Amino acid sequence: MRAFCLSIVLVLNAILCFAQTKLSIQEAITLAQQNSINAQLNKNDYGITNQTFRQQQAQLFPQVNLNANLPGYNSSITSVTQPDGTIKFTTVEQAYSNVGISLSQKIAATGGTFTASSNINRFDLLTGNRISTFNTQPYVLGIVQPLFRFNETAYNLKTAKISKLIGSKVFVKQQEQLAADVSSLFHTVLQAQTNIVLLTATSNTTDTLLKTAKLKLALGKIGEEEYLQIQLEQLNTTAQLQQAQNDVELAKNKLFNMLNMPTKSEIVLEATKPTAIQQQQLEQTSSTILFTQYKQNNPEYEQQRLAQMQNYAALQRAKYTRLPSFNIIAGYGSNQSAPLLNDAYQNLLTQQNATIGIAVPLFTSGANTASFKIADYQLKNFQLQLQQLEQRITNDIMSQILSYNLAIQQINNAQFADSIAQRRYEISYNKYQAGKITYTDLLLAQNQQLQAKQGYLNAVSTYWQAYYQLRVTTLYDIEKHESLYKKQ
Repeated sequence: MRAFCLSIVLVLNAILCFAQTKLSIQEAITLAQQNSINAQLNKNDYGITNQTFRQQQAQLFPQVNLNANLPGYNSSITSVTQPDGTIKFTTVEQAYSNVGISLSQKIAATGGTFTASSNINRFDLLTGNRISTFNTQPYVLGIVQPLFRFNETAYNLKTAKISKLIGSKVFVKQQEQLAADVSSLFHTVLQAQTNIVLLTATSNTTDTLLKTAKLKLALGKIGEEEYLQIQLEQLNTTAQLQQAQNDVELAKNKLFNMLNMPTKSEIVLEATKPTAIQQQQLEQTSSTILFTQYKQNNPEYEQQRLAQMQNYAALQRAKYTRLPSFNIIAGYGSNQSAPLLNDAYQNLLTQQNATIGIAVPLFTSGANTASFKIADYQLKNFQLQLQQLEQRITNDIMSQILSYNLAIQQINNAQFADSIAQRRYEISYNKYQAGKITYTDLLLAQNQQLQAKQGYLNAVSTYWQAYYQLRVTTLYDIEKHESLYKKQ
């Protein structure tokens, strides 16, 4: 038994000597969430979400534009009606230019648009009596207000805010999903590395047994069959070790790529057993809390609510298309014209206009009614789909709670089984050395020991997968009892 234990120590020391980094599961996740390509993609997506919101929000703020036409020129033959009713064709050569600044502001409360502008126009007649005329509009105020129509401005503002909220929640979910993916790869590498340690120790022990068996065979203390069996086991262990070395290199490359680390890095992964707090089982009543957190934090639920809102908007639009619509256009300002620019700003004259437009749907062959009914059915479907989503998530959360609690039990059971298998192997090894059991019995104990160790690592891996999957689903920290999504 001492030979076996010494082999494990030597192998572990060899790995540690060449290792540059020890890495726990939490450290690997932190590294991935900060430096990995996936994390950078997540951050860029989040940045796009914020800028998209700013772009949509900017449309609700005042828009100022400068418009100019400097200059315009026209030369053509134009018909001119004479006092006696005859028509005379004459060549007209003229130039014109204008410059103006305008402001428009959407009114979210009413869905209307307020406008303000100031303009200068110049006209030059270049034939005959050359004259220049300026026309100014120092200020013109206006408003366009639709009545009995769906308020698109308020709707766009509301959906923009929800879209930004969804984007921020998607970022948190993506980072948590990255943690779950890292956990899976991390434990794959850890199991592969541990398997190499165990197989190397087994190979060293089998070498020792094979040398001893060779001496016993020469002395006639064992039969050739037992010697061949030990020799065959050594060949099998060597083959398994070669395969394990290939597996660990492949798994390490995948993990390094995810962590954005050099593929030649030497690291030792540390198995992280859950703390006492993390091993507290969740009560069945926790499903209510976790479902509430899901509704508050998960972007999937928010996206369904947004889809429902969009369909409700479609229903309202279809409803208003069946009603008469009014459009109020009103303006008030000043203007003046004069040969000189300064004079065009003196003795300003008032200009004003008001229009009420009306459109009444008289006959649409049932198209408007059909559109309304389609939107109504779609809204009802979205409401039912939201209920289906809530039912599915409730079942998923309950299932994940059961899996999480089972994973905790399996860790304790697997750890106990590992200690039993270890002790049994020690006893079997001593008995075999004393000639009280056959090599077949020792081999059985050895295989059970390896299976128990792998079973413990599988149990730890299963726990962390269940732990992070709950975080991905609910965006809730079951350890600290707080939401992972921080309101912006």
